[in-house]
Amino acid sequence: MTAGNAERLTSRIGAVALLLGAIVLVISTVLHPSHENPMDNPAVFAEYAQSDLWIAVHLGQFLGFLLVIAGLLAVYYSLATRRDVGVAVARFGLAAAVTTAASFTILQAVDGIALKRAVDAWVSAPADQQVATFAAAEAIRWIEIGVNSLSFVLVGLTLLLFGIALSLSRVYPRWVGAIGAAAGVMNLIRGVEVSYQGFVPSIAALLGLALLALWSLTMVALMWRGSSRPAFTEVVEALPAPSLTAG
Repeated sequence: MTAGNAERLTSRIGAVALLLGAIVLVISTVLHPSHENPMDNPAVFAEYAQSDLWIAVHLGQFLGFLLVIAGLLAVYYSLATRRDVGVAVARFGLAAAVTTAASFTILQAVDGIALKRAVDAWVSAPADQQVATFAAAEAIRWIEIGVNSLSFVLVGLTLLLFGIALSLSRVYPRWVGAIGAAAGVMNLIRGVEVSYQGFVPSIAALLGLALLALWSLTMVALMWRGSSRPAFTEVVEALPAPSLTAG
């Protein structure tokens, strides 16, 4: 396989991963129980305990996010084909993406598994153990808030760095980088809001989600279209070798 073919295959795999990741995240979010006020712990714990899909939904979110990270990895490699200032910033974006994946893994372990176990134990506990089991579930909830806050700060940082890299590079239109950077800023704000206020309605969260969806779909189209073009390295390889003999 030539370098050009490898680059095109990476872009196509990344485009598919990014699209599937967005779809899985949307479906998981729709199925997530969210009828109660998320800061009303007794009500929301009872809702979570009644959900049979809780763990599956969060495993779905975990899978969706890993697919998005795979898409970002492909974006990085497409930027790395040009030796400009964009790839220098993208390297830091790649490091942030790996850190974000680790943080999101911890978040899903706390929220998707540990919290479910705790609320199930609370609703089924004898009356004399209700207070203790509720306190345990509430402690896990607080840990979830902390991990959620920093996870979305990392999401925002990752998108901001990739947005800047795209704006500085000539691989993709620069305006798509502006969308990514804007999505990053909104997610950064969301993460900070959660750290101070918990899970409350947020305009930044809604804008961040909308901008991320727009950016992801745009990148999917651009990456797939770009993978259909001959790579620069293939064009160079196809050129005839210079003759070393005098005419």
